[in-house]
Amino acid sequence: MVNVINKDWFISQLQDQKKSVRGLARYMELDPSAVSRMLSGERRMKMQEAVAIARFLNAPVSEVLSHAGVSLDLDGQQCQIILAAIVSDVGAIERLTDPRPLPSGVIERALAAIRPHGNGRIIAAQVRANSGPLAIWDDAVILFGHTDVVEADAIGTLSICRLMSGEQLLARIDRARKTGEARVIDVASAPREVTLHTATPVLAVIP
Repeated sequence: MVNVINKDWFISQLQDQKKSVRGLARYMELDPSAVSRMLSGERRMKMQEAVAIARFLNAPVSEVLSHAGVSLDLDGQQCQIILAAIVSDVGAIERLTDPRPLPSGVIERALAAIRPHGNGRIIAAQVRANSGPLAIWDDAVILFGHTDVVEADAIGTLSICRLMSGEQLLARIDRARKTGEARVIDVASAPREVTLHTATPVLAVIP
């Protein structure tokens, strides 16, 4: 199956900057024939390839994705970021029954925000708060990593906490023991004694 890709745009961008497909291939450390197949739509462009092309062309990642025909069809595996939950006005985190890709306008900022944290699986949650302390973040996207443990970096900072009871919330971990007992400060600044199952720090908040 051939993907819809605007090859003319990529060739035009290369020509305008006096660059070539061969030069792009060298920059990406790929065989020129592989880059040609990608630009012809014979195979789908990967997110890391789009980021490399954007740097080579000095263009926004979102623009590259748009002309690659994938900006509206990213899956969580491809860009490693899925919108999987919402955060209520009291900081409670609820899973979406139908996780979906981040809007194309948010992808580039999200990628820039997570770049220092490597290529691990990143999860996004959207704040929906018309009132309360989180109202200033209404509609913002919170990024955090997937974890199966209570991460050391989560102690003392704003984190995504999953309790042994199954409840998941946004809170600052004041202190925690290796056995899971912890004191957290919720978004209303109220301290709670809880038992943590997992905890991971918030990596970024994108307005």
